[in-house]
Amino acid sequence: MSFSPVVTVVIPVLNGADTLGDLLASLKHQAGLPGVMEILVVDNGSTDDTVKLAESQGVTVLRQPIRGPSAARNLGLSHASSEVVVFTDSDTIPTRRWLSSLCSVFAEPAVVLATGPIHAWQPKTAAERFADARGAYSPELTHAHPLHPFAVGMNVAVRREAARAVCGWDETMSSGEDVDFSTRLCKQFEVPIRFVPQAILFHHHRTTDEALWHQAYWHGAGYAQFQHRHPQLAPWTPLDAFSVFFSLTTLSLASPLVALGRRFCPWIHPQRWEFEDYYRGWTKHFWRGFFDQRRKDHNS
Repeated sequence: MSFSPVVTVVIPVLNGADTLGDLLASLKHQAGLPGVMEILVVDNGSTDDTVKLAESQGVTVLRQPIRGPSAARNLGLSHASSEVVVFTDSDTIPTRRWLSSLCSVFAEPAVVLATGPIHAWQPKTAAERFADARGAYSPELTHAHPLHPFAVGMNVAVRREAARAVCGWDETMSSGEDVDFSTRLCKQFEVPIRFVPQAILFHHHRTTDEALWHQAYWHGAGYAQFQHRHPQLAPWTPLDAFSVFFSLTTLSLASPLVALGRRFCPWIHPQRWEFEDYYRGWTKHFWRGFFDQRRKDHNS
């Protein structure tokens, strides 16, 4: 390359033509960077116009035939030209100073891993409203988690050599790979995750029930994989199993009560009932994925 980029942005993508254009447009209008950026779109086998769209925007397109976001991110990491590498997803929209805010903290030599806030992008469907209300990317569930803090994979900045030193992202994980990646980095370099409040990113949540339930199952399986790899951080005891069984049973028995509440408690806002319905569905699919994965790990 004829220039030395100050940051490399890696975007793993599979059939992301509907949203990738907005992300690339937002990246081209980033403000405050002290130099140029390198954008690497890593296609993971798309069958839509993803590659055509990316190439039309003049960004570098890499092709990763091995499926999974970890494999795609690792290919981008291996091609990154800058010292700082930022990972995001094709369904995100960064604010104008997202990159400059993330990159600025790396002026401190001790910073290895950084992240910022993630907010929902204009939720319209019931599935999107639930994902937003659930607060999946809230601080207490991500970088400030009491047991295993992590930087969400769509809003991660890392020193390139540090990421390579821990062998990048675990390609055997179907989900939860960002928790594992953060855990290994922080352990090896003995540093915390730097949270950058100004590095704000918006995310398109899943729009349909089917996509939401698939995500819940996928997250549950990822949590089981993380537990399998890091039992000291996420121990699983008989009491945990009983608590989950009790919660699922309670949620199942509550279904007719919620139906009666909808009919006879008109003073409760409809979105509250909507949330309760989706919460039961999310919980059921999450733990189904969790236990299916635990059985696979146990039998392997």
